[in-house]
Amino acid sequence: MKNVIRSTSIFGVMVGLLGAAAHAAPTPAPSAAPSAKGAFQRDLLGVYSYNEKQVLQLEEAVPQSKFNWRPAPGVRSIAEAYLHIAFANYGLTKAATGKEPPADAGWEMNPAKWDKKTTDKAEIKKILEKSFGHVHEVISSLPDTDLDKMVTFFGHDMSVRSVLIILVGHLNEHLGQEVAYARANKIVPPWSKDEKMPMDQKKP
Repeated sequence: MKNVIRSTSIFGVMVGLLGAAAHAAPTPAPSAAPSAKGAFQRDLLGVYSYNEKQVLQLEEAVPQSKFNWRPAPGVRSIAEAYLHIAFANYGLTKAATGKEPPADAGWEMNPAKWDKKTTDKAEIKKILEKSFGHVHEVISSLPDTDLDKMVTFFGHDMSVRSVLIILVGHLNEHLGQEVAYARANKIVPPWSKDEKMPMDQKKP
């Protein structure tokens, strides 16, 4: 199982993206027409929503008995990888905008502890859905004038816009991780073509 995609921490996820983003000063946005107001936020949430739906569909497709499965010792389990998505949803929106996670989310800057909150499939779904709702609330209410504000992100000066792009990249990375985990357990992602075909008959 060594070739299965290995889970990374929230810190490791950002390394490649930070190199490019941290050295590029944000270009002031041109004056937008009234109809274009919030276009970035709208488009970002459009992309995010598509992958958010896939995460929830896949989480639903994985049986409870597999939520403790991990490809190797020291690597996040299926449950832990889903919880890590929720952790970053709160952490990255806070880093970008300063918006605190809701108190009842129980969020704290301790990914190792957060990732072990629960292995219950139904509870993990609720945690994911709540974190996704928070992302939508924060981004949809973000003024255009805030997008080019600079924030310090793991020691790098970056625009709010850049951190929000990283948020979408993070979701995609861990969706890919969960797809690999599912495939390793002969679970076909619901949105895949020919999903009724047995795994041993599917083309590579």
